[in-house]
Amino acid sequence: MTPNLNQLSRTVYEVDVPAGKKRLQVTATQSFGQSGAFKVYVRQGSAPAVPSAVDCTADSATLPAVCSIINPVAGKAYVMVEGVGNVTSFNLRVDALTK
Repeated sequence: MTPNLNQLSRTVYEVDVPAGKKRLQVTATQSFGQSGAFKVYVRQGSAPAVPSAVDCTADSATLPAVCSIINPVAGKAYVMVEGVGNVTSFNLRVDALTK
């Protein structure tokens, strides 16, 4: 995914987490020439409610921004990306891993 975000805008993505996975990992990066600052929030079961109801957070200050949940619950997880500054584009990858 490579969306654009305006400052203070939020986009939420719904993710299916299969049973038996050992880790849910969300990685956000920016390619050369992309700009802007953003935060990533992940929550299982329902959409993140910033700042208190999140299971994991990461931000673009240290790229790649990686959020990992160990032994995730099978079902829905939600990834929210919040623009802190105008973001020209970012790359978002979600992996449900067996290790």
